[in-house]
Amino acid sequence: MSEKKEDLRIRRTHKLLCDAMFSLLETRSFDDISVVDICEKAMVHRATFYKHFKDKYAFMEYVTKEKIREFYHESTAHKNLSDPTEIYHAMIGNVIHFIENNKQMLRVSTKSSNNNFFDSIHKIIYEELLDFLNESKEKGVHFNVPTDIVAQFLTGGLTAIVRWWLADDVGYTKEEMASYIETMLLSNNASQA
Repeated sequence: MSEKKEDLRIRRTHKLLCDAMFSLLETRSFDDISVVDICEKAMVHRATFYKHFKDKYAFMEYVTKEKIREFYHESTAHKNLSDPTEIYHAMIGNVIHFIENNKQMLRVSTKSSNNNFFDSIHKIIYEELLDFLNESKEKGVHFNVPTDIVAQFLTGGLTAIVRWWLADDVGYTKEEMASYIETMLLSNNASQA
C-alpha cells in the first residue's frame, strides 16, 4: 500500500474519531465518555483506536493540539504583521473566537486531572505563538523583550485566564474578556521598528 494512501486512511480515521468525540461532548462530560463510546460513535474498531492512541487522554491531547494548530494557522494567515497593536488585537480576537467555538473541548482540559495534558497544551500554544512572533519580528516588528519570553508570558497568562474563565463561569462576556486582555497586553510590550 502506498504511503499516501495510508496517510489518507489515518487522517480519515482521526477525523471520524474527532467528530465522534465532539458529538459525544455535546451531551456528556469527558469523564463519562469511554473509548468504547468514541469507537462506536465513529464506527471504528477499538483495536484501531489503540493503534493510534494510548487512551482517551492521549486522544484528547491530540484533538486539542490539532485544533490549536489549525487555529494559529488560520488566524495568522493574511495578517499585516508589521504593526504590534494589530498583532495583539488580532491575536486576542482570535483567541476569544477560538474559545467560543471550542468551549466544550477547553472545559475538558480545564477540568482534567491529567497535568501532562495541560502541560502539552501549554507547550503547543507556546510553540505556535513563538513562531508567530518570530515571523512578525522578521517583518519589522521590534519587541522590547526577547520573543521567547514574550511567548512564554503570553501563553501562561492566556491559558491561566481561559482556564479560570471557563472553569469558574465568572460572568464576563467574550467582548469584555477581549477588551481586558487587550488592555493588559498593550502596555508597551512591542513597538514599531
